[in-house]
Amino acid sequence: MFEGRGVRATLLIATGVLSVVWCWPGSSAAAEAAPQEPPVETAEEPSKQAEGERRLLPSLLGATPEERARLAAERRRLSEIAAENGTDPTAIVTFAQLSYEHDSFTIPLRLDLVRPFVRLAVTPSSVLSVTMPYFWADPNRAGTSSTNGATDMTVRTGWRVYRSSNLALFLGTDATFPTASKETLGLGKYTLGPAVAVALPMARLRSLLFVLAQDFRSVGGDPSRPDVHFSRVQTVFNTIWSERWWTTLELLANANWEQNGKSGGTLESELGYRFDDRWRIFVRPGIGLWGKSIPQAFDWNFEAGVRFMFKGSLLPKAFFEGFKGD
Repeated sequence: MFEGRGVRATLLIATGVLSVVWCWPGSSAAAEAAPQEPPVETAEEPSKQAEGERRLLPSLLGATPEERARLAAERRRLSEIAAENGTDPTAIVTFAQLSYEHDSFTIPLRLDLVRPFVRLAVTPSSVLSVTMPYFWADPNRAGTSSTNGATDMTVRTGWRVYRSSNLALFLGTDATFPTASKETLGLGKYTLGPAVAVALPMARLRSLLFVLAQDFRSVGGDPSRPDVHFSRVQTVFNTIWSERWWTTLELLANANWEQNGKSGGTLESELGYRFDDRWRIFVRPGIGLWGKSIPQAFDWNFEAGVRFMFKGSLLPKAFFEGFKGD
């Protein structure tokens, strides 16, 4: 029985080898079998690839001028709503936010924090934001006690360097300062985190895609404290369900270079509601996906907050136009 199977397998292999040799480029058999000239493509019979390309472009941008104009207007509308809700990291808007958050870590550690946050549109193309949370930290280990106090202050500055109905590009940096009221509540280091953010509105999905990449590195501070160097990529899918409701799905990937490049990832979702032109509320549950042993990744968390939106910027565009020549 096995011998018969072996013979059949050998015949199959031999047949396959002969087929490969027969069709191998450059072999005499392949040369005889291959056509001497490629078929000429006529206008009546376009190639499938060209036809697919012609179908793809209208599906993205619109098949007619009217549809292209409608989709461009919808992309602008979605971008405006995301900016007004405070969910677009590239938007130049002013708002104040207060949130409560609970984080549970594997390391082990439990954190409760109240996070005041202010984002100020300094000019029509630049922003300044400040946050300094207040922590309640529970090491969750025998022989240790919980502690609380203010932690390090973070200041973000940035500029929106490009904006169209299809794309917005934002460049900036986060700087942290060792302002923690207790040593255990802060890094003890000054850090800088250059960042680049991109916003892509998708009219057909009533959504926007945001990607924010940063690299944090300590640049001074207490020499006895560990250095800081980690990178993160934040990808957010923001769907505008109506004039009042929105959701986001956020994947955050971190790599801690002070821990031999160990990585960690978390997934958070947000449900937000717009009361009126000023007030927003939101809830954000999250779970850890991998690498829960690094400080930047939690097991699970929950956040809820309120946001108050302001109008305009501190220095309007007319202020800068006054410096231009006639």
